[in-house]
Amino acid sequence: MKAGEKTINLLACIAFVLVVGLGMQAWELLTERQLTVEQIQKLQRKLTQQIRFADEHSDYKTYKIKLLDKQKKLEQQVEHNLNLNNLLQRLQKQAQAQSILLNSMQMEGNPVPLQQGLQLQTVKISVVGNFYSLLRWLRQAERDGCKFKELRLQSDMQAKEVLKMDISLELHTIN
Repeated sequence: MKAGEKTINLLACIAFVLVVGLGMQAWELLTERQLTVEQIQKLQRKLTQQIRFADEHSDYKTYKIKLLDKQKKLEQQVEHNLNLNNLLQRLQKQAQAQSILLNSMQMEGNPVPLQQGLQLQTVKISVVGNFYSLLRWLRQAERDGCKFKELRLQSDMQAKEVLKMDISLELHTIN
């Protein structure tokens, strides 16, 4: 019986070693499978992105034209902003030359496109200064192409001939 028990114990040990060996191989295969699944998912996401990009830009020429249009619009916007900035700086310098204090300059809304490549931008300006200086400054601004949409005057009784003026200007700039 001892020989039978020894044989059974030996076979059990061999079976245990085989089970442990097979378990380790199964664990390695499972880990390898998980890595493979992750790589496949990454490749699928990348392929999906490429297919989406290809669908959106199926024709390279069309894609290039769209990019050029966007670039042209941005360049026009930069040019418009530079023209508007130059005009506003000129108004500031003229006001300073007339001893007028500009309290605020604030743009209202987006520029409105007009005919012949012009754009209309409304600017609210708040100024304080001598009545006659303000009139000269307004005349000069009008000669420079500013159109006055609205003027509001407030007189300060403590100081003679000093006015506070809120102006809504319509500036026409080249697009």
